[in-house]
Amino acid sequence: MRKIAILLAGATLLVGLSACNASENTSSSSGDEISLSVWGSSPAETEGLERTIASFEKESGIDVNIEVIQDNFQDALTARFAAKNAPDVTYMESSAAPKFINSGVLADISKDIKNQEDFYQPMLDSFRDEDGKLFAVPKDYSTLAMYVNTDILTKAGYKMEDVPTDWEDLVNFSKKLQGKLDNGQSAMIFDTSIARQMSSLIASGLNPVTDDGQANFTSSPNAIAFLQSLVDGKEAGYLHNPSIDLGVDSASAAFGSNKAVIMIEGNWVLSALKQEYADVKFEVLPAPTVNGKKQTMTFNVGYAVSKDSKNKKEAIEFVNYMTGAGLQQWSEISGTLPTRQSVAKKMNVDENPFLKAHVQGAEYGTVWSSGINLPVISTAFDNQFLAALNKDKTVEEAMKDAEKEANDEIERQQ
Repeated sequence: MRKIAILLAGATLLVGLSACNASENTSSSSGDEISLSVWGSSPAETEGLERTIASFEKESGIDVNIEVIQDNFQDALTARFAAKNAPDVTYMESSAAPKFINSGVLADISKDIKNQEDFYQPMLDSFRDEDGKLFAVPKDYSTLAMYVNTDILTKAGYKMEDVPTDWEDLVNFSKKLQGKLDNGQSAMIFDTSIARQMSSLIASGLNPVTDDGQANFTSSPNAIAFLQSLVDGKEAGYLHNPSIDLGVDSASAAFGSNKAVIMIEGNWVLSALKQEYADVKFEVLPAPTVNGKKQTMTFNVGYAVSKDSKNKKEAIEFVNYMTGAGLQQWSEISGTLPTRQSVAKKMNVDENPFLKAHVQGAEYGTVWSSGINLPVISTAFDNQFLAALNKDKTVEEAMKDAEKEANDEIERQQ
């Protein structure tokens, strides 16, 4: 019988959610059962996971014990691997994958996954090591696209055809648009983190992570100019950060409550817009080009198998099902985007006006993954760029300090 457990406080406390005994060991199973570690998610994703797993259990005869890690998933997972108490299968973010691959705790499943050519290859490649070996399989993804509130746009005297598709033009348009909005409304909202800006920096000729894993924030004048456009827009009042400037906790809340005309966000906002802000009318366009180049960010999650799993055969069968025969069921119920091109075609996701731009972005998006030092490099950028946005430093000073901060920490950790 399938069991669900909630893991809290560094994965030390188990609270059973089923009739099964939650005090029994769920991290290493025996016989026809496996353990799966996931993080807490939306009701739709939770339903999708449980129903698709139920289909797998019925077809395979293998029970799946679900462990929900509520807090600090990566830290808890690291502790589990260190304690030799890892789950058979676990969720794996592409940004975290290099660390776990490098530590040698994940199984090489290069020869075990079926029809690998059917996946969007950038997503599959984000789970490979330098030798091309595969250590996880993408289960879903999100990309960034441009959302436009058509009611506010029309009230301001513009049409969708007036919204530029290139970043520089979009910034100039936002400047004009701001003057025609009500008090408390923003022409465009933006996220300050490098996780949202990395593809734009790359399109500006800057890869923040060098081939040898060092930070590089200063070598491209075009990248500095891109970041300066964010700082200038925020200072002038036509670009806003939802939490810092508008006092709301998310971009979808700002957009849904008619506080913003334009936002560049992931398809994860769609459920909130349709359920919580159903009266808001909007259209979705591809993320703007930067320096004439198509760009967007891709956020990718996969299934990984523990190298020391005692149930590797069953674990691999589960992964193949969830990313194969069960992928369409999971995607349809959860509302996530399928990572196989054939499933995307069956679901006609590229014909959905709200998803089309996101699906197109999967072909050219920059996957949020770039070696084991990315967490250090992203933290340094986020800290220092915030200082530039607050006018405590110039952009040039902030990026110079971010580069030094990151590389000093990378050297310290070696």
